[in-house]
Amino acid sequence: MERVRLTPPGEKRARGGRARLYVRWMPHLGAEAVALYEVLRILPDLGNESPEIEELAELLRSTQEDVEASLETLIEAGFVARRDGWLEVAAHPPSAGARERPREVELPARDVEVIRAEPEGVSADDYFRFMGSLPAPHILEFLNGYCGRDGLTPDAVREALKIASERDARRVGYVRSILERWVERGVKTVEDVERFEQDRKLRLVEQSGAVRGGALRVREAREGVSGGPDRQSAARRREGYEWLFGETD
Repeated sequence: MERVRLTPPGEKRARGGRARLYVRWMPHLGAEAVALYEVLRILPDLGNESPEIEELAELLRSTQEDVEASLETLIEAGFVARRDGWLEVAAHPPSAGARERPREVELPARDVEVIRAEPEGVSADDYFRFMGSLPAPHILEFLNGYCGRDGLTPDAVREALKIASERDARRVGYVRSILERWVERGVKTVEDVERFEQDRKLRLVEQSGAVRGGALRVREAREGVSGGPDRQSAARRREGYEWLFGETD
């Protein structure tokens, strides 16, 4: 394209009409396209009805390629219309909202909510590592209930799974019996678990008769794994899970 004609062939416009230069912010077009539109609108009133692309590029201090690209942008946006052998420039800028080119992808509005991450409890990977099978969601809910309700750390619950695995008793009911015993004795952390298991082994040795005459005594219950005020009823922990352990009436 070397030249653009802004009036129909053979038609002459009246001269002397006041050129109205609209300066409007049209970000969806770009600054150069807006400037080109204003130039094309006033050129016929200045007597130039068929400007060359090179002349337009010089006026806009741009390149011919950019002028042609801006002209295509104006045509697509409805600022300029193709006619038979000439281009008709709109007298007034069309509505920006009505003429704005649609986006390629319309994304739905989304509300973003920032949530502080809480410490992760016992996961399905933890259960699978020790029990050899993937748990149902209600089993994870049951195990993690000991963390939120009874104050056991997730590591302590994982220790219960590990103990059940080492004893070749990979059953939820067996893990539950371990956890209930720990809750009654006030066991909450991995350190408490280690002390509790050590005391349990000493009691087993004493009860087996291997130690006679009191040569080896069971250690006094330490703080955090004692009975008395720390002992709690475990019956309430079965509420809602009787069907899981086959305890239905």
